[in-house]
Amino acid sequence: MLAKLAFGNMRKLLHDYAVYFLTLVLGVAVFYAFNTISVQGDFLRGDVGATLKQVGQILDGLTVFLAVVLGFLMVYANNFLMRRRKKELGLYQVLGMRTGQVNVVLALETLIVAAISFGVGIALGALVSQVLLFVTARMFETTVQHFSFFFSADALLLTLKCFGVIFVVMMVFNWLTLRRVRLIDLMSSARQNEKQFVRWVPLAVALAVVGLVLMGVAYWRLTRDGFPTSGSASSQEAFYVTMVMVIVGTFAFFYGLAGALTALLTHLRGFYWRDLHMFTTRQIASRVNTTALSMGVIALILFFAMTAMTTGMSICNAINAMTKQGIPYSASISVLPRDGGEDPIDLESEVAKAGVDLSKVGRHATARIAVIESELSGEASSYQRMSNLTGESIPNGFEHVMVGEVVSVSDYNALRGLLGMDPVSLEDGQYLLLCNMDHAKEFVNKALEKGFTATIGETTLTPARSTVIDDAVVLQDTSAGLTPGIYVVPDSVAATLPTYFNVIDVMYSGSTEERDAALKGLEDKLADNLKGRAALVGVETATSVLADGTSSTGLISYMAIYIGFVLVIACAAILAIQQLSNASDASGSYRTLSELGCSDRLIFGSLRSQVVLAFVLPLIVGMAHSLCALGVINDLVSALGYSDMISNMTLGLGLFALVYGGYLALTYRMAHGIVRSAVRTTRRVL
Repeated sequence: MLAKLAFGNMRKLLHDYAVYFLTLVLGVAVFYAFNTISVQGDFLRGDVGATLKQVGQILDGLTVFLAVVLGFLMVYANNFLMRRRKKELGLYQVLGMRTGQVNVVLALETLIVAAISFGVGIALGALVSQVLLFVTARMFETTVQHFSFFFSADALLLTLKCFGVIFVVMMVFNWLTLRRVRLIDLMSSARQNEKQFVRWVPLAVALAVVGLVLMGVAYWRLTRDGFPTSGSASSQEAFYVTMVMVIVGTFAFFYGLAGALTALLTHLRGFYWRDLHMFTTRQIASRVNTTALSMGVIALILFFAMTAMTTGMSICNAINAMTKQGIPYSASISVLPRDGGEDPIDLESEVAKAGVDLSKVGRHATARIAVIESELSGEASSYQRMSNLTGESIPNGFEHVMVGEVVSVSDYNALRGLLGMDPVSLEDGQYLLLCNMDHAKEFVNKALEKGFTATIGETTLTPARSTVIDDAVVLQDTSAGLTPGIYVVPDSVAATLPTYFNVIDVMYSGSTEERDAALKGLEDKLADNLKGRAALVGVETATSVLADGTSSTGLISYMAIYIGFVLVIACAAILAIQQLSNASDASGSYRTLSELGCSDRLIFGSLRSQVVLAFVLPLIVGMAHSLCALGVINDLVSALGYSDMISNMTLGLGLFALVYGGYLALTYRMAHGIVRSAVRTTRRVL
């Protein structure tokens, strides 16, 4: 009997609150699909399997974190539904059911929800994971081979653990809800008003204004100070203060919004008394007042979700562009002497001793990179002296940049020749400056125009040209393809400086795979042969550097989309459940409006305005927070030399609009059905 009652309740709830079940299904599907990444490596070409397993381990920890966040939000949604069902639960007790039996019904309902949503979610997730495999292949710039349908038991187990805990917590909260309330409270819940946080209109208006002021000041502080990149205690404390101001301002704004909205619209009499605007205003103000806390939380979570998705995509694009610019050569072999060059290392001879004939690998050029020790130790700063000369402020993010690497003009021309570029000319007493960071070039060029002198060793040099060289800047293959500054000096000046490192850059003459294989193991052999003489030995191929960069961008992309998708689903579900419950509660009011002769256009126009505003209000606040944060993040990414936040936002905002807008449309259609049923009931009676 109890099981039959539970099944009957589920059919009713599935009709009225299908969005609740949809959210659980999507949550299970997304959790399962994203955690199959470790298995996907078995179907991809290249050596990405090990990388994907590492990514999978990171995503496992992220899944637990997101499960906690999603769990809190779903427990809130479940409790929201429980508050709407208090009269029903009280009726069960009036009819003779004991509290324990009612708890059994609720437990069975939760188990049914769990079984249905988990089963459907896993089935959907299994399908999504097949598509995600090809998305993964594109992210990691590889292809799918020997594709066949796959299923991950590990992802299933992790998803089961996370959602099992969520469902158990729901059961406990349901039991506590029923245990704490009296029968008279359950039966009279339909006549009880929701708790309103701020009733006095002047106080509400003051709170809304204070909230706006706090958020505005926080935006100004963040724009002025930026993120605490220096690591100083004062900058971190200032950032924490800004964060607190944003949070407090958000909640204050929503607590006072209902009264402020009412006060504003009642003074617009031409608008307020036209059509159903008075009814719509009162409904919106009432709902905002009673759900101010949840709307503030949702606004902050939406802010985090939008910022995470957009920033993730932006950083990925910056890393990709930086990596591609950092691998102009087919391979680079480098060694860092232990004694600073007092015991010179003939790198070409050492490579030959290790069994690699560079002439068979391809064309190559050798360069010795010297160092300005005072610059690298922090005793001097070229950028600071440039700022003193020009009066221009050092660009954000470059305050602690050191320009300490030096290369002779002969070695630099050898590298340019390897890339098929014309040599540069340099007279005695002159220098050239290499720089390819867009955010810094304008600053450096102004210093060069004013004749910025550089003391290198015992020699003071003047610029040979008034602009930096930005076409061939990288001295070896590296994932950090951006250079804030490298000095090119006459050979005689470079010879007086201690060696920083030696490098051999290679351009392959044959198959990339074969030449990469020829250099395989060279790093270990050089390290053994130069033990005691070299502090560091490195052999980087363009293939390996690109693979490492792709792994980083793939991980960041996964995390950004994963975090944003889950959080947007959770927030949209909370708003949807609230609006469906509100529509159900207000069905009597809509019925009365219909009896009084209101047209369907006015009734459903009022309903549409309420649903849209409920979704849009927290979205606007969250988006305002996000735009301010993204502006500051854009400055940080610009420091890397690349920034195109508009194009980077396209994919993130597209996914966001699809999920959030989909929930909005679904919620309105379901609320429309609830109100339509109430209106039709009235007309049948009439």
